[in-house]
Order: sequence, then C-alpha cells, then structure tokens
Amino acid sequence: SNPPKAIMTFDEAGLCESLNKNVKKSGYVKPTPVQKYGIPIISAGRDLMACAQTGSGKTAAFLLPILQQFMTDGVAASRFSEVQEPEAIIVAPTRELINQIYLEARKFAFGTCVRPVVVYGGINTGYTIREVLKGCNVLCGTPGRLLDIIGRGKVALSKLRYLVLDEADRMLDMGFEPDMRKLVGSPGMPPKEERQTLMFSATFPEEIQRLASEFLKVDYLFLAVGVVGGAC
Repeated sequence: SNPPKAIMTFDEAGLCESLNKNVKKSGYVKPTPVQKYGIPIISAGRDLMACAQTGSGKTAAFLLPILQQFMTDGVAASRFSEVQEPEAIIVAPTRELINQIYLEARKFAFGTCVRPVVVYGGINTGYTIREVLKGCNVLCGTPGRLLDIIGRGKVALSKLRYLVLDEADRMLDMGFEPDMRKLVGSPGMPPKEERQTLMFSATFPEEIQRLASEFLKVDYLFLAVGVVGGAC
C-alpha cells in the first residue's frame, strides 16, 4: 500500500551536511536503482524486503536513511555504559561481508557522533567486547557472534529501532535460520511492530517469503531490482 515516491538524486534524500559530504567523498554521483527506491521507503519508516544483487549499492541504501534518522534524533555513542544499547543491528552471513558493511558504515558516519562496531568469529572475544563498550550505535555482526555478545549481557536490545538482515537467502543456506529466530526472540528485542526490519536477498525462495512474513510488518514493501536471482 502507498509506496513512497522514488528519489532521482542524493539531494532529494534530504541528508544532513556531514552525510552529504561523506557521500560526495565516496564518489557517489547518482543513486543506483535500489537506492532510488530503498532510501525513501526506509526514511518513511516502512519495512522492506529487497531483492538486489551484491554490487547493486544496497549497503548505502539502508545505511544512509538509518544514519540520517540518527542525526535527526541526535543519537550519540555513550562510552561510559557497561551495557551498550545499539539503535541498529546489521546481520550478515560471513565475516568478509559484515566487515565490508562495517567499513561502509564507518565511512558514512565519519565526522558524526554515531559509532559503528563490528563483531565476528575468529577475533579475540575480549577485544571485541572492549570495542563494543567504547560506545556502539550500529552493531554489525555475524549471527553466532552477535548472539554470544548479547548472551554475555554486554548488549541490550531495548533501544533497537532497526534490524537489517543482509544476504538473508545465504544465511538460510548456511543454516543460520535457528540463530536468526533466536536473535529476533532475544529478551528485550522490540516486537516487529515496534522496530523497523529491512531484509535484503538476491533470491526470493519460499523460506525467505516465510521469514519475511514472520519478521516484517504486514504492510512491508517488496522491492525487486533487475531479475530476481540474476546477476547484477
């Protein structure tokens, strides 16, 4: 029902000065299709299931509107809190991918008070926890390590506003479905009606559709870029 109008330029996205500067520094000239439609949908507060390939620019499509909302609300990292309460959690299946998303988040948040942190297996847990406790607004992680950090009581979910699942189809293929259900059912996780959930996937098989209907609000928008399942 009533999808927001697409934007044709980054100026139309209504980003604040710091974000605009970082977009220009990144060499982004005009939005890709997933950004044209994704940015206004996310800014309008709608849940989204987007089918878009790697390389289609989806990371910026969800990071920019989320960071813009944080800037509007004056969100800043608190480095003195023993338990961090991130406003956004981004989940991806592999450490390469989640690290890439984290680097993009850091690049777009440069010069702002928003602090992204990345957690994945293979790094010393103590180091990871110290990084999280320095302040964390955007927590990027692989499913297992996220659950571990939440389970240790270092991260609370009461302030969570955005939950992003990237490459959701691959997470299912790699057997992360129980982890994703556990994450969504974690104590303190706001119900889907009270958070914004964004799912990205290259394909749209039945399991993904089932997950979408369980994780997303009833009136979520479905965005398909190019041929669903085709190369970018």
